[in-house]
Amino acid sequence: METTQRNISVRLLAADLTDWHLKDAILYCQQTSIKEVVVLPSAIRRAKQLAQTANLQIGGVIDYPLAQGTMAKIAYEIGRAFMDGADFLEVWLPASLLLHNSQGFEELIETIRSLTLTGGEIRLALQTENMNELTKIQVAQQLKAQNWPSVVLGQGTPLAEAVHDVTLFALDGGEQLTIQSNPETADNTAYDQLTAAGAAKVSVPFTASDFL
Repeated sequence: METTQRNISVRLLAADLTDWHLKDAILYCQQTSIKEVVVLPSAIRRAKQLAQTANLQIGGVIDYPLAQGTMAKIAYEIGRAFMDGADFLEVWLPASLLLHNSQGFEELIETIRSLTLTGGEIRLALQTENMNELTKIQVAQQLKAQNWPSVVLGQGTPLAEAVHDVTLFALDGGEQLTIQSNPETADNTAYDQLTAAGAAKVSVPFTASDFL
């Protein structure tokens, strides 16, 4: 994808990503207009070292990919990731927490809000591929009720479904909500469709094979 003037988030979440490939990815991003890279928690400290001379934000994923951790585990991982230098985090949440346990969701939101005071930005990330239509609407409405500022939708979602999800959350999530979409393809056409639907950012998944 041509990255000029496009708000793109590069994702380096492959478990087999070597330090050499991480270096190549950071170097690639430094040579483009890409402003942020998302890595696994174990790679945050190293990615920050590699990006220290660049205007490049390093983010991490929390409770990824299963999104089944306890609140205590999530809080610990958030704190550790910020200590390692993360500029922002994606906290992956199970649909069951948002839909069937509103009190638990409110408690998590309060915990996360308090942790942002000592760290950077936190984005809630949702496994939209595991949600039905009604669940998506209810979750979007909860985000609006909590005045939550940012959300990440899906992981490798088919483009048509990704566009649909962005449209839904843009409509029901409130004007304050900034939306990032993680489609399975992210060429220029996909980017244009997603931003037209309301996405502020589109992710580009990178794997080790991209640098071979």
